[in-house]
Amino acid sequence: MVDRISTSLSQQLGINAIILQQARLSEIQQQISLGKKILKPSDDPAGAVQVLDLNQSLSRLDQFQSNLNYAENRLTLSDGILQSVTNSMQRVRELAVQGFNATNTASDRASIAQEMFQRLDEVLALANTKDANGDYLYAGFKTQTQAFTGNSASGNFLYQGDQGQRLIQIGEGRTVSDGNSGAEIFFNIKDKNGNQEDIFTTLYDLATDLSSNRPAQEEAVITTATQPIDGETVTINGITYEFESAGGVALGNVAVVIGGTTGTTSGNLAAAINTEQGLGNTDVTATVVGSELTLLADNEGTGTINFSDGTAGDLAVTRGPSVPLYDHLDQIDTAIGRILDVRSQIGARLNVIDSQNEINQDFTLAIQETKSQVEDLDVAAAISEFNLQLVALEAAQQAFIRVQGLSLFDKL
Repeated sequence: MVDRISTSLSQQLGINAIILQQARLSEIQQQISLGKKILKPSDDPAGAVQVLDLNQSLSRLDQFQSNLNYAENRLTLSDGILQSVTNSMQRVRELAVQGFNATNTASDRASIAQEMFQRLDEVLALANTKDANGDYLYAGFKTQTQAFTGNSASGNFLYQGDQGQRLIQIGEGRTVSDGNSGAEIFFNIKDKNGNQEDIFTTLYDLATDLSSNRPAQEEAVITTATQPIDGETVTINGITYEFESAGGVALGNVAVVIGGTTGTTSGNLAAAINTEQGLGNTDVTATVVGSELTLLADNEGTGTINFSDGTAGDLAVTRGPSVPLYDHLDQIDTAIGRILDVRSQIGARLNVIDSQNEINQDFTLAIQETKSQVEDLDVAAAISEFNLQLVALEAAQQAFIRVQGLSLFDKL
């Protein structure tokens, strides 16, 4: 039995062959133009899945790099800002040494103090620096809140941020902090005596003391070591005061200050001292015999005793801290030391970022190479196949034309 091929079927078969060859030729052309051999999942299902996974890995690495650049920019900016703060603090220290020189007049000190106040405002402005995104560098998590308020006129300074540290992921399982809080850098600083201080108040107090023509040191230290003081005496305005103590007392902060406070009688003075002793504010008791005032150390304390000559000629004995020049300088040095510590942390983080940047680049290169092996086109082979398909298309077209030219009338 012989099947008959109708003219319409013959035409359809010819057209289908041509369309198939054209489709394959077009696909190869697209592959060559894109340089990819996987244009759709059906081209290579397994390869398409692998490429999808590799693209996700590359996307994740891109995000890590973006985070890394963000953290690096903030840390670099912060390091520069803290360098400027350090320069300002060191300048204030120089001014302090210069200003408290005994050769300066009150006018000289007032002029030097004005630069100190300007440096204070400068440091405050630096502490309120924003990054390129408009976020405050030193406000912790409250990046849209101004970190510090206050100025050299008021002398009141407030930290409005929090103590948060943002951790930025810069690699698989690798995070880095993008900064330090203002509380850590500028506030919550302990001096050598363990007292809390902040940089702004330290600068303000120093400038204020200098502008008020306060001398470099109001205290005359009796001794700087713990030693027995039984029988030790001090004579002021012809009146001799004797210390009695069976043990020893640390006199490192005992000082004599000549001031202009209102004087009292010896009896009232002794009563006032003993009242403070009863309240636990001093470890010293006082007795008066004639014109002799005796101070007795109840135990080996380390309190500060300030003597000041009152207008009535008697001594007012108080206990409390005072801040001479060397204490101001110590506070500035402590603040500068804190900033240097933070800058060391920033330097360590930048080193981590540099190291992670190299790791991310290596990972990116390895993934891109693997992806290239899976989806990139062998251009030479593709061009060869393109030429082959082009010949096949031309042959199909010629065959179709020849078949269409056949007719039974040619046999008549």
